[in-house]
Amino acid sequence: MPRRPKVTESRTIGVSDFVDHTRSIVLSDSRNSRRLLVYRFIWQSDSVSATVPNPFSPTFGASPRHWAGRRIILDDFTRALESGPGSPTRSMVISGARGIGKTALLTELEDIAATRGWIVLRASGRDNPVADLTDTVIPGKILELDPPSRRKVSGVSIAGLGSVSTSTSDPLQPVPTINTRLRELLALLESTGVLITVDEIQDADAEDITRLAVAYQDLVRDRMEVSLVVAGLPFGTDRLLNLPGTTFLRRAERYDLGPLTDEDAGDVIRHTTDGSGIEFTPEAVETAVDIAEGYPYLVQLIGYLCWETAQRKERTVIEAADVDRERSEAVQSMGAQVHFISLKEVPAGQRRYLSAMAELGDGPQSTADVAEALGKTAGSTSDVRARLIERDLIQPAGRGKVEFTLPHLGEWLRGPGTVRRVQ
Repeated sequence: MPRRPKVTESRTIGVSDFVDHTRSIVLSDSRNSRRLLVYRFIWQSDSVSATVPNPFSPTFGASPRHWAGRRIILDDFTRALESGPGSPTRSMVISGARGIGKTALLTELEDIAATRGWIVLRASGRDNPVADLTDTVIPGKILELDPPSRRKVSGVSIAGLGSVSTSTSDPLQPVPTINTRLRELLALLESTGVLITVDEIQDADAEDITRLAVAYQDLVRDRMEVSLVVAGLPFGTDRLLNLPGTTFLRRAERYDLGPLTDEDAGDVIRHTTDGSGIEFTPEAVETAVDIAEGYPYLVQLIGYLCWETAQRKERTVIEAADVDRERSEAVQSMGAQVHFISLKEVPAGQRRYLSAMAELGDGPQSTADVAEALGKTAGSTSDVRARLIERDLIQPAGRGKVEFTLPHLGEWLRGPGTVRRVQ
């Protein structure tokens, strides 16, 4: 029977141990004095150790520590994988504004599939998704599952008798397509399947999406274990799904991600800090929810900034005043990460309309007032307004009124309206 490692150093922990007091406990094998493992403990009283990572993740694509408001999509997808071929929710189209949580949701769906043994194939509409999948991603997965070893010996070499050579058997193969590649991969699997995810689909080439949709439909008709989830901005996603070759995807389950409710946003803030050593007071949660306006990225961002400051100051409670102090930094970061990118390709005429809305103040604005600020009639600005609604930058807010879709966009436009410059 193997002997149990013995503790060569131990200590009773008392209330006088603080965060800067560390000790090591070394486990060693008494027979050969070989060190097996070192445990390093950090004891603390009312301060927070700098070794505890920030539980919030205001990084695009990173899954949050606590999910809220999107549970129905995760549950629908889980049931679809378990239901077998033919489940309608194995095909999903997810749309929403920048920072609303599309990529993070894709990541979570990939994790759900991977934990069930599915192969995940990830592509981006900003590249060449079909070529990437056909030439790189799928062949890489095939090599992982079935490493090549088909080398034939056509001769031997014996000293003094001469030499002979080897050759490989490489029969003529047709040019691979996304369809044949997927079938080749699926043939290697048993009791599992393949999930394909495509992010930023609004940037994809129309022909690429058509080829992917046609191949996927062919596999579904043959009851293959496949699933396809695509995500993108509403305007570009609608444009691609209206193409003749993407009819099949128009029948996929469509989810348009909107803001979180105040209750869900509050739950995210409260539960994300569980076990972190720092917590928000109820008033601080309310203040953070007001600033975030249901926007998942802002929920994570304001939580991150507040938690980071509290940790640096060695505090365990975040008050409402602490949240207020981080508001300006949160809006500036939101502007740089979301607003600046969202407005990057907006034509000058549409940008002027947004600026006029911003100058009129926050909240819903009369379309007549916006037109007057531009020195035009309401009718002459209707086309610009329609294009901005298509871009998901503004939305109707009652008869004859519009409002910004993105939180704090008006405030950001009234400020520098650009990325902060560091001298």
